[in-house]
Amino acid sequence: ARVTGEQTLLRTDVVYDAGQPLNPAVDLGQIEGSWIMGMGLVTSEELLNDTESGALRTPGTWEYKPPCSKSIPIEFNVSFLNMSPNPGGIMSSKASGEPAVDLAPNALFAIKNAIAAAREETGAEFDFDLNCPATIERIQQACRVGKEHLTL
Repeated sequence: ARVTGEQTLLRTDVVYDAGQPLNPAVDLGQIEGSWIMGMGLVTSEELLNDTESGALRTPGTWEYKPPCSKSIPIEFNVSFLNMSPNPGGIMSSKASGEPAVDLAPNALFAIKNAIAAAREETGAEFDFDLNCPATIERIQQACRVGKEHLTL
């Protein structure tokens, strides 16, 4: 990642409070999909507009990069929080659709930690900005790897 900016999420653990799930299999799919959607928002999905006309410059997947099969963490663990029924919900359930998107910024924090480690190896200053989404280009630039750090 230091040289190219490519990132691989090795493991993600999500413990989700769904109350008493109505259908655990459906809720699990909703949580996984929502988390992946959020991960795309913080790592790859960049909408760019033309500064003159305001037209979208990233209209398709050649320019706009939603998550794909290689974006999913190698180990993706999702479990439900036990003993958390919702007395006001239908059959004690809670929402299971898009709320898990709020958990995905943890992927961004992991990337920032990896960049900090790369910068420490090269002697670059510790403080740095990393705007969302943390694209391949932004990660590579934030790592501050110059040609003097490369050997054959």
